[in-house]
Amino acid sequence: MAIVPLQRVTLIGELRFRDKVIFELQRMGCVHVVDRGDADERTDHTAMSQNDLKSAIAFLQRCPEQRPPFSHSATSDEIKRIAEKVLQTESESRALAEERESLAETIEQNRPWGNFQLPSPDELRGFRLFFYRLTPRQVRELVADVKSNFNANRINRDRQHEYWVIIADQPPAGMPCEPEVLDARPLEQLNLRLFEIDQRREALQVERIALTRWLDHLEQELGVVQDETARAIATKRSRVDGPVFALQGWIPARQMASLETFARENMLVCLSRAPKTDEQPPTLLSNPRPIAGAEGAVTFFMTPGYRAWDPTWVMYFSFAAFFAMILADAGYGLVLGVILACLAPSLGRTEAGQRFRQLATFMVLVTIVYGLAIGSFFGFTPAEGSWLDSVVIKSNGRSIMQDREAMMLVSATIGVFHLVLANAVVAWRWLGSGYAFSSVGWAIALIGGWLLALAQLPKPDVMALLADWLGSQASQWTEAVTQTGSWMLGSGLVLVFLFSSVRPVFSPCPRDWLWRGLDGLMGLTSVSKAFGDALSYLRLFALGLASAQLAIVFNQLASDAARVQGAGILLGTLVFLLGHTLNLLLAVVGGVVHGLRLNCIEFFSWSLTDEGQPFEALEMKANK
Repeated sequence: MAIVPLQRVTLIGELRFRDKVIFELQRMGCVHVVDRGDADERTDHTAMSQNDLKSAIAFLQRCPEQRPPFSHSATSDEIKRIAEKVLQTESESRALAEERESLAETIEQNRPWGNFQLPSPDELRGFRLFFYRLTPRQVRELVADVKSNFNANRINRDRQHEYWVIIADQPPAGMPCEPEVLDARPLEQLNLRLFEIDQRREALQVERIALTRWLDHLEQELGVVQDETARAIATKRSRVDGPVFALQGWIPARQMASLETFARENMLVCLSRAPKTDEQPPTLLSNPRPIAGAEGAVTFFMTPGYRAWDPTWVMYFSFAAFFAMILADAGYGLVLGVILACLAPSLGRTEAGQRFRQLATFMVLVTIVYGLAIGSFFGFTPAEGSWLDSVVIKSNGRSIMQDREAMMLVSATIGVFHLVLANAVVAWRWLGSGYAFSSVGWAIALIGGWLLALAQLPKPDVMALLADWLGSQASQWTEAVTQTGSWMLGSGLVLVFLFSSVRPVFSPCPRDWLWRGLDGLMGLTSVSKAFGDALSYLRLFALGLASAQLAIVFNQLASDAARVQGAGILLGTLVFLLGHTLNLLLAVVGGVVHGLRLNCIEFFSWSLTDEGQPFEALEMKANK
């Protein structure tokens, strides 16, 4: 749970060895080369561009049928020709798909008029054919002079429309709609072209399947091109002064010894120093392998600043907990576990896939445990007295999930202490500064407001529960908790007012005191934000309740369908499977979206305000 300390390094050497040095640095894969800002990083590619290779690879990866890869090697020129053929196949396939879609619409438009060839204007001696698709009501509204003055004929009719053709030199006035513009080709020719397109698309699909044998070679070539591009950019970022070049970058402090050894072996001058206070080094996160999967969830929203903190551990546990509370069913957790087990081999092929698999495994486990704790298994509750029933957390003799007031309190409590943790982290970061007391004040105020709410809640009556557990009268507990909450809320807001400014506390300048007061008032304006953010966590209860209720509804619908004579069992099974599949999809989407939202919006807005840039090492992509 740390942001890796970095060192600023400068490598100086002879210009004639620059390309060799950059190549070896890329093999080491530990230096983030500094962007000079004034360097033109456009590179000239003699080989195929990265975007073309990525497009070709993506097109082949989407192919539903894959062929085994070729075992023999291939030259760069041969791979380039293959990539060009793949892109040509993709382009032609896309063009044919668009043409087929347009052609199918044209055929449907022309079909009611029949198979005919539109005559040329010369054949009609200056007259034209105007085609009208009219409803029966529009036909009745046709003015009489249109029917009498023009050659108007009904060609076809169906349940909704009548199809009329009018021969005239210009569109007749008084028509209820505009004439349709038909394709000049006869219907027979349109259908023939549709058949030709389908045949060509089938042939292109066969070519695409055959080209999947080159997928590994294309991916390898992409790595080579990316490496060449990275070296070209690093070369442009270097500084040249006569026969000498200099390259600056950032490196993890723990790898400085390796870089110094590299510098001695390549006759380079290696200068290093710690980051200056006005510098913004890139951010490199380092977490234990089981936890590292949550790094992607963190950087999905923002990369923490170098001098900020790493919220990966908090994201790991809170995201899994929020996801479980929104799914709210152990059966759904088991289904996700089966799906994850089926996908595990493919996820294990890449490091990113392995990280996601570990995070998803933990989320599935937490979902199953939470589902057992609230007694929900595909919407069914365990039999009373069973061992499953014994692990259910109950309120008033029933599952706590069925006690809406209790679940609302649980969700709000989670929100309050999630925000308290966020402010505690900020206070720890500012330890030694007066500004830390502002975050301490927010943490105290949040807990104080929470205690006041507990004392005033009619249901669940927490004060009565405290009286039963710890003795004394409920009224005495109410008075004590109210007083404690009031003092904490008031003292917390006082700390926020006094220490929301970073200006000197004991400044002899009256202007600083005035600005501190204004900063304090501005800090107090976040009271509504704190209240709203804490209540935002009620979505955990609302979405979890919606998922649980939908599961119950689908179970009831399936039970009713099963009573139908004849195919009742089959119908009930289909309703059960389709209903729970839909509910599971909605719950997963809600769990991911709102689980990320509560962490990235509510939590990060209080604890992580400094955004940084990711650490991007100059490293080899090929043969990884």
